[in-house]
Amino acid sequence: MPLNETHINAPPSTAPDGSRLAALTRVFAKAAKDLQRCAALESDRTIDRVLGDIGRAMDAQRAYVFEIVDSVFIRNTHEWCAASVDPMKPHLQHVPYSVCSLFWERFVEFGSIHIEDVDNLLQTSDLRQVLEDQNIKALIAAPFWQNGEMFGFIGLDYTDGPRSFSSEEDNLMRGFAAQTGMLRALERTRRESLRLEADLARARTQLGATVAALPELLVETDRDGIIVGFQQSTPLTFAASPQEVIGQSPEAVLPDHLARICRKAMREVDLFGWSQSHNYSVDTPLGPKWFTLYATRRTQGVNTIGATSTGYLFVVRDVTHAQRQDQRIRQLVRVAELSTNLIMLTDKERRIRWLNPAAVERTGYTLHSAESMLPSEILHLAQTEPEIVKELCNTLNSGHAIQRELRAQACDGTIYWLELNVQPLHDAIGAIEGYMVIGIDTTSHKQAEARLLQDRSLAMRASHEGIAIIRPNGRLSYANPALRRFLSIDPDAKLGALMWTDITPPNLTERMTGILPVLLSEGVWEGEFMRKLPDGTPGHFNISLSVETDGSTLALIRDITRRHHAELDRARLHEQLQKAQARELSAQLAAGLAHDFVNVLATITGSVDQLAPQVAPSALPVINRIRSATQQARELARSLTRLETARPEATSLSLAQIMRQSVDLLTPGLDPQIHMALDLPDDSLCVHGDRMELMQLMLNLALNARDACRDSLAHDPDGENTIELRAAPCPAQSMPEYVDLGRILPDMPYALIELRDCGDGIPEQLRGTIFAPYVTSKGDTGAGLGLAVVANIVQTRGAALRLLPNEPKGTCVQVFWPCEPIEVLAAQSSRTPLADTSILLVDNDDLLLQDVADMLVQAGAEVASCIHPSDALEAITLAPREWDMVLTDFDMDGMTGSELAQAMHQQREDLPIILMTGNNELHFATESVHTEFAATLRKPICQTVLISVLLAAKLRSQRHI
Repeated sequence: MPLNETHINAPPSTAPDGSRLAALTRVFAKAAKDLQRCAALESDRTIDRVLGDIGRAMDAQRAYVFEIVDSVFIRNTHEWCAASVDPMKPHLQHVPYSVCSLFWERFVEFGSIHIEDVDNLLQTSDLRQVLEDQNIKALIAAPFWQNGEMFGFIGLDYTDGPRSFSSEEDNLMRGFAAQTGMLRALERTRRESLRLEADLARARTQLGATVAALPELLVETDRDGIIVGFQQSTPLTFAASPQEVIGQSPEAVLPDHLARICRKAMREVDLFGWSQSHNYSVDTPLGPKWFTLYATRRTQGVNTIGATSTGYLFVVRDVTHAQRQDQRIRQLVRVAELSTNLIMLTDKERRIRWLNPAAVERTGYTLHSAESMLPSEILHLAQTEPEIVKELCNTLNSGHAIQRELRAQACDGTIYWLELNVQPLHDAIGAIEGYMVIGIDTTSHKQAEARLLQDRSLAMRASHEGIAIIRPNGRLSYANPALRRFLSIDPDAKLGALMWTDITPPNLTERMTGILPVLLSEGVWEGEFMRKLPDGTPGHFNISLSVETDGSTLALIRDITRRHHAELDRARLHEQLQKAQARELSAQLAAGLAHDFVNVLATITGSVDQLAPQVAPSALPVINRIRSATQQARELARSLTRLETARPEATSLSLAQIMRQSVDLLTPGLDPQIHMALDLPDDSLCVHGDRMELMQLMLNLALNARDACRDSLAHDPDGENTIELRAAPCPAQSMPEYVDLGRILPDMPYALIELRDCGDGIPEQLRGTIFAPYVTSKGDTGAGLGLAVVANIVQTRGAALRLLPNEPKGTCVQVFWPCEPIEVLAAQSSRTPLADTSILLVDNDDLLLQDVADMLVQAGAEVASCIHPSDALEAITLAPREWDMVLTDFDMDGMTGSELAQAMHQQREDLPIILMTGNNELHFATESVHTEFAATLRKPICQTVLISVLLAAKLRSQRHI
């Protein structure tokens, strides 16, 4: 996340007074001296002690050292805490390296970092969260380096409030960090040396007779090169024992290239009496090692005929360390030559002996012309910073390093800024033999700071927020145009003559007695006030007050009148929505009961019509009363117009038994010319659901089929007049790819319930709306609720429905009903079936968002919620591949669910989007809904159906990928 970096490494505040600066300098100087003189075994205790000295001198609550472990973690190695502050070192041993990414950038760019007020960081930043967890209000830190790589930093924390830092304090911290880094680097080197020694000892033990390194080795040979003597320094050993090599030639015991070197050295001895040094390398288990070999003539003694015999003496030395030192020196020289920083080396009198190319280019002096000059002379400090030259000399004379920012001048008169770091170089006995001067060119940073100040001034003037700066005495020192407008200040009024209380509204002035104590104790205060606008209407404003480091107060005023009105409107709308939802719930419950009641009345009416011809004439008045009562009940039921929402608990049921009962209820109401063909499944076929709902579904479909057959027979009395109802298990390979209503869940066994009629089919103009409430083709004789009840049952029970044309005419309705609880799908995956699933929720109902989010979190999903569709679209636009699926409402302010889905699919075509709706007209999947949405869920949403549908969508998406 980006941070508000305008408050990090801000321009330094006013320098501390001379006495305080002198005291700080002494403390830091003593700390540097203690770090330079401490023994290796005393380094940790010395660092802990000087951290306390520095922390107390800088009025900090915590001083610490962090070191980089690797590219993943950093850890707190040393810490000092004030008496009232809890130590954090035990909790900061595995801090993610990425949390301090801002530190690394600032260290490289500026050489240090200081955050004067943590509250100025963005709320979403990881760094702010880490600092707030430790109650840190401000901090300053500086890094230390080794071999050109940063490996840690020194820091001071302030928990009692914001704190500003001067450039002098910053320079002292940098110098202290450099000294600490040198000590820690030595300690790391010592530990690495001990580790390497231990590794070497283990390697020698494991390798046995294998040569790990050749020490000084003496080999004697006769005139022909046959080895006659073999001596080596204890305890190192050669690859073979003396007994194995004595009496052998070099070719017999040495690699070919070494044998050739020996023969060459022998020829040089014959010519000159000695050989030159021959260098070679040997690959060992510990890496390559370098050796040097030279030979000289040796006298063996007098032979049997009185002549003096001669031979050769070979000396082999291990020069690996020297070779590596030379390599490091060459690398360091190359680094210095390629560095963009100005680098100078001087003798102990501070006369320049070497300049790198960057220093030559920036200063304008060549190495030849700069030799024997002082660094202050080629930087022209006497012209740019005359008062500082003596101070720098005194600092070096006292044995301390220098690290500070100053102005310099090139030969051509160009002024530039340098962050100067001067470090003494010591010889083997600790005496100063010269100085290393490193200058980091910060001119571009200075220019950027100047531009930043100018831009800040322009931004304050252009800001829509009112901004004022109030002096400690209460008088105004600055007010931007927006504030003048908010508080009706005359544009020509002189700010210096105005008190803050002169321009504040009376209702805010009266509260000042309570505001000031909070502002002085906490440093900030925020609240709201109201004042009349020029047109006489009330205006609402938010005001933030904060105390600055110089004692002045910064006031920010925002006009929140529109937001205030919007909140009032939102509250009223929310109240109206709750009332509407309550009315809808009551209406839905009444409608469901009414529709079921009408079905029962239809059965009673049919039964009465059958009984009428069979009873005596004396019973006809009773029959007529029954008919009249049922007619009144039917008219009463028609006044109820909504669908039910509550669902009874599902159980395992025999499908054949339910079909028999449904047909028994339906048969009395069939016309004599309409026949019912029933094909029952085996009694072992069980489905999971509610008995009454299944009967409702079959009765409603059958009644619609009966009415369709009636209409068809009215036009064609001789036509087909049979209704077919059958059921059977549905094999997985026979499952359709698309359905018109509901969803097919993967790995779920289904029973297929099929009903065929001989009517005229579904009119094309009604095909997209037949499952919506109140849609009917029966005129006044139909309520338009039968198929809406079917749609409601299918969607809430995890079933699916498909409409097909019947042959030769009519309609075929196929219902795929689950044979097992839909909860099984989630249970078979895991207790958290949606684990590692990122879901974006979009709905303008806060309560619904919370309920659905809780369901998804319990299933293991990672959920983000949005009230406004535009926020959700922005989230998909910024990271389209970060989301696995989206759940969205249909009716929302500014954008419908279909429009949102279309916009999201333009960003990512394969993104699964689920529609949540309480609109009954969307129960039937129209073409647009079918195209844009992977599934449709009706509110209120059952958790089991929700999880199952999402899991099905997730599995389909994974198969597609």
